[in-house]
Amino acid sequence: MNTDIEEARRRVDNFRAHLPSSISVADLGVRSKSPYHLLAAREAMSWRTEELARCACDMLERDDIAAGILLTRAVAESTVFVWRLKELLEDRQRYTADDLQDKFERMLLGWKNDPEFPQAFNIQTMIDHMARKIPEVRTRYDQLSGFAHPNWSGVLGLFSVTDRTTYTTQFGRGLRRTPAAAKEQAASTLNAFLELFEHACNSISDELPNYLRELEPF
Repeated sequence: MNTDIEEARRRVDNFRAHLPSSISVADLGVRSKSPYHLLAAREAMSWRTEELARCACDMLERDDIAAGILLTRAVAESTVFVWRLKELLEDRQRYTADDLQDKFERMLLGWKNDPEFPQAFNIQTMIDHMARKIPEVRTRYDQLSGFAHPNWSGVLGLFSVTDRTTYTTQFGRGLRRTPAAAKEQAASTLNAFLELFEHACNSISDELPNYLRELEPF
């Protein structure tokens, strides 16, 4: 088995063992809604990420490369989302209390198809924010996107091979080197983004007590 998939699976198992079951506004002990919005967004994303990453491991192990890459790309977006939460918390002094609450609310409730909801942040913008500190994030995400979209890499490159002497194209899985290389790349990227996801979640937990002490208690 690919060692990156093994490591990703280990991280997923650890996530699942520590998935949150609830949060309490009373336990937070402050009047501001911002900490609740922050935690609710992170905890829900933790559940989503565990499911996506678990299924990504399953697909890559089965050599369902296209599905594995699509799921890995979704894990990358989840990581970028939680990283943005971390950055907002760490950079909170740059914002007014109302601005910060608005940003956390948009992260939690953002929606693009209903004017009754706050406007969602664009994932590409969040990737750009994260890439300022970790440039490889943009490179890795774009590589996944090359396979995730219905272009050569994600279609003919994965599922066909052409004999140009006979002008015959065969279709199937594992017909060329591309799928093996794509699997290795996806597994490495999945593991890397899961590590970053874990770091972002832990950083939020470490900084949250300082944030709560700055806010007005009940």
